[in-house]
Amino acid sequence: MITLDAVVKRYPDGHEALRGITLDIEDGEMVFFTGRSGAGKSTLLRLMAGIDRPTGGTLMINHQEISRLGSTALARLRCNIGLVFQDHKLLFDRSVEENTALPLQIVGLYGKELQRRVSVALEKVGLGAQAKASPVTLSGGELQSLCIARAIVNRPSLVIADEPTGHLDPEYANTILDIFHSFHRAGVTVVIATHDASTISPVSGRIVQLEDGRLGGDSESEASEFAT
Repeated sequence: MITLDAVVKRYPDGHEALRGITLDIEDGEMVFFTGRSGAGKSTLLRLMAGIDRPTGGTLMINHQEISRLGSTALARLRCNIGLVFQDHKLLFDRSVEENTALPLQIVGLYGKELQRRVSVALEKVGLGAQAKASPVTLSGGELQSLCIARAIVNRPSLVIADEPTGHLDPEYANTILDIFHSFHRAGVTVVIATHDASTISPVSGRIVQLEDGRLGGDSESEASEFAT
C-alpha cells in the first residue's frame, strides 16, 4: 500500500525533517511510528496523507506516486484516507453528527445513506448517544473518538493518526487504541505516530522508530533477523 524509497523532506529554511526514509507498509498492517518530539513522525504522516510532498525520493500510495499527482487526483486519493489530527480540527458550531458527516458531504453523499453511515461510525467509537451534542460538551477522550468517527465514516482503506492518545489518561488511551485495533482486525491499514512507546508493545503491531529524521529500529526487520 505505501512504499517510501529514500524519501527526504527539506523545508525552505534548510531543515531536513526526513533524511532518506526507505520502508514498505503492506495492506492491512498496523504500524506505530515512535520517537522523540522533532524526530520526523508528523512530517512522515503528512507525506503519507498527501498533505505535503517529499523534497526527494519516491513515495507511492496505492501504486500512485504522490509527487506526480495533480490536485484532482490527489484529492481523490485523500478520499480513501482517514486522518486523525493532533489538534482535532473540529467545527464547534456544528453537532457531533454534523462533524462526522463532513467527509461524506465532500464526496457528495447525502440523505439516508449519509445518516446511516454517520450512525454506524459514532456507534463504533461509543458516541451514538451524543450524536446531537455539541463538541464543546465532550471530554478530551470523546473529542478524540469524534475525530476517529469522522476519519472512518467514509470507509477508508488507510487510517493515519498523529499522536491520538497524546493528551489522554491511560485508561482512555487504551480505549482509543482498542478502537484502532478493531479497524485493523477489519482489514484497514492503520498508521499511528506516538512519542509514548509505553502505550504499545510488539504484539500491538509493527513498531518503527524515528531518530532525527532517520529510521531507527523496526520490529518487523528485527523479527526477520531473529528468524534467520
